Amino acid sequence: MKKIFTLTTLLLILLVSGCKQGKNSHDENPMTNEVIITGYIKNRDFYPHVEEIVLKLPFFKKGQVSYTTPIDADNRFYFNFQLHAEMCEVSINPYMEHLYVQPGDSIHLEIDFKDMLNPIITGSGAELNRQFTLYTEGGYYMQDYRIWTDFKNNEEFDRLMEKEYQERLRRYEEFVTKHQPDEKVKEYIGQLIQADYYTALLQHSTQSLLNRIEDMDIHRYADRLKEAAQLLDSQVITNAHFRLSEEMYMYLNCTHENFRKKEITMEDVLAPMKDTPAMPYLFAHGLASSLYHVNDTTYFDTQKENFDQYIDSPYLRNSILQLHQSKKNFQENPKPVSDYILYGRYQDQGDAQEVMPHMIPMYDILNKYRGKMIYLDFWAPWCPPCLAEMQPLKELRKKFKPKDIVFITICRNSNKERIKEVLDTNEMHVPGIEHVDLPHNNDIHKMYNQLNVNSYPYYYIINREGVIVNYGSMMRPSYPGTAECIEEWL
Repeated sequence: MKKIFTLTTLLLILLVSGCKQGKNSHDENPMTNEVIITGYIKNRDFYPHVEEIVLKLPFFKKGQVSYTTPIDADNRFYFNFQLHAEMCEVSINPYMEHLYVQPGDSIHLEIDFKDMLNPIITGSGAELNRQFTLYTEGGYYMQDYRIWTDFKNNEEFDRLMEKEYQERLRRYEEFVTKHQPDEKVKEYIGQLIQADYYTALLQHSTQSLLNRIEDMDIHRYADRLKEAAQLLDSQVITNAHFRLSEEMYMYLNCTHENFRKKEITMEDVLAPMKDTPAMPYLFAHGLASSLYHVNDTTYFDTQKENFDQYIDSPYLRNSILQLHQSKKNFQENPKPVSDYILYGRYQDQGDAQEVMPHMIPMYDILNKYRGKMIYLDFWAPWCPPCLAEMQPLKELRKKFKPKDIVFITICRNSNKERIKEVLDTNEMHVPGIEHVDLPHNNDIHKMYNQLNVNSYPYYYIINREGVIVNYGSMMRPSYPGTAECIEEWL
């Protein structure tokens, strides 16, 4: 008999045309939090295949909430949603990546498909957004620091960081001189530049540890954390806040004395930042990770007191609670999420196959093994964690009967010889484990995007009825919860 099991889930993308979120306990009058965004598409026939518009709210990259609305027959679209922040940056990609909204705003966008990067903004906050768009889309803004691993020690790294930073300041001064923006716009741009700097500093220094650059001491940047934390003491919610806090969390984790040891806890990692403005974001990141990575709703329940203590931001609270609720909903009824992942906006495989032929390899697997459970392992031959899971995969297979479940590894790679070499070296050609080698082409790329396989390893557990009941990077063969999940759904 099937029991409810804690299941790993990606955040369910909410498909709505007029979206309202439930009232947060911190909001006395939710109607004052409503934001309305209307729009008109000009020259729609230039991209006739585009049928919908997607709006994204800022959050950690693995759990971002999206609202999708159709473009109607009159070439118009409409969003309305509750905003639990004084001001928030939303994105309507690729047309407008930085759109600032406030509770009560009513904004209208005119998007010309022949000139998509220059939408016309009217309504609330139009002038602020017009000026900000001049900066972000006018050739002045540079988010990513082009450093990679082109350094061997701290001195070289610092010089590269400073060079990149000074270029951003130069572009900012050029923008201010030419366009004379309002003080509020200059303040937001200044915060964005600073956030991007600290994000890059922490990201690349942490990466140097993972890449084993021996003459690089990343601990020397620990004092910069307190500086970065001050940027999170803001009532304006932006994607830059979440990018920065994610890199702060990673840096804290990698520089902790118990790094790579199982006994490290979130409390250990966050202890140095406990009394800083970064703590709400960092604690929210830890909770969010437990929901969409570790597949653990019970951990959230054990942290409820700390949740109330550290996270008083209505925006952060509401976002985490929504993620928690979506997780519980998936546990109780995984089929709606499964159907969306497999079939998109269509009701079943038959309808989806006609408009999404890139999903045919996945449908072939479902059809071939219907009546059995399916464990899918997406891997790459250059991925160390993938290779580390090959022996555990063989051990996991031994725990179950071949008539009940099939284990399938899936790899897309142009180097077939390399795939064969890895499988042969690890003696993976055993009964009960099948291997699928997919071409590295555009259709398979689309299929991976549909399945949200954007990092390796990645796993899916599918029940006998063809319903996805668990998925994510943590459902590894070596994770004890994986075998327990399969047992529960057999």
